[in-house]
Amino acid sequence: MQRAIFRDKDKCVGCYACVVACKMEHGLAPTPVSPPEAEPKGVSLTSVYRYGPFMEGDRVIQYYVPMSCMHCVDAPCIQSCPKSALRKDAETGITVVDKEKCIGCRFCLWVCPYGAPRYNEQGKCELCDLCERRFHEGKKKTACEAVCVASAIFSGTIEEVADFKAKKAAKKLVEGAAVI
Repeated sequence: MQRAIFRDKDKCVGCYACVVACKMEHGLAPTPVSPPEAEPKGVSLTSVYRYGPFMEGDRVIQYYVPMSCMHCVDAPCIQSCPKSALRKDAETGITVVDKEKCIGCRFCLWVCPYGAPRYNEQGKCELCDLCERRFHEGKKKTACEAVCVASAIFSGTIEEVADFKAKKAAKKLVEGAAVI
C-alpha cells in the first residue's frame, strides 16, 4: 500500500501551522520567525513557499505552496544515494532514511524535484515520514493535515489521493463552466 500526500496551493493560506505541527510531531526545535511573513527557520520536514504578490489582470495574486517529501513511487533520491541510506518501506511505500548510513553528501537534495531532503545539525538527511508513527497508532491524518485550517493537505493511499485530486479537478471544471 503506497501512501501519498496532496498539498493544495489553491487552498493554502500561509499560516505555517503545518510547519509547527510537523516540528512538534518530530521533536524538532521551534525557532523564531522574523520577519512575520518568513517561514520558520531550522530543520523542518515541511515547508511553505510564498509566490507573489503579482498582478493577474486587475487582481493581486499570491499563492502559498505547502511542500514536503512526496514519497515518489520511483524516487530519484533513493537512486542517487551512494550509501543506500534511503529506501522505500515495503508496507507503506514511504521513503525512509537510515541516518547511520547517511554520509551527508546531499546527492538526494540535488536530484529531488521538490527540494524535500533536509539536513540536521549532524549533517544527516531528514525527510517527512508521512507521520508513520501516527499511522501505526491508527490515526488517519498526518500532523500537518490534522491542523490545516484551510484543508489544503490530504493524505492517504495513492489511490485515495488520486481520487481526491480527480474530484478537485472535476469541481474546478464545473465551477469554470458555471462562470462562462
